[in-house]
Amino acid sequence: MVDLLSTEEFMRFERKWKIIFTFFGAILAGTLLDYLLRSPRGVEAFWCYTLGAAALLVCLWSAHKLGDAERYDGAIGGLELLGEDLPISGPDD
Repeated sequence: MVDLLSTEEFMRFERKWKIIFTFFGAILAGTLLDYLLRSPRGVEAFWCYTLGAAALLVCLWSAHKLGDAERYDGAIGGLELLGEDLPISGPDD
């Protein structure tokens, strides 16, 4: 059976997941900015990719919990920035 939340419980639930999304969205934005501006190498690149991937997963999960398609699309949109920046190598290269 589905338990319905009171208005106060719903507001707390929504506020919690919005804070989680915002926090990890800021981490994702920072890692994308670092990647695009500085092109990290070595251990720095490892941590940049690891933090960015973890932040992306938490952003997608919190957007799913909120049922907010716009937040989900916003998180995925950050990855589309990388697609424009990455060189595409074909079989002729």
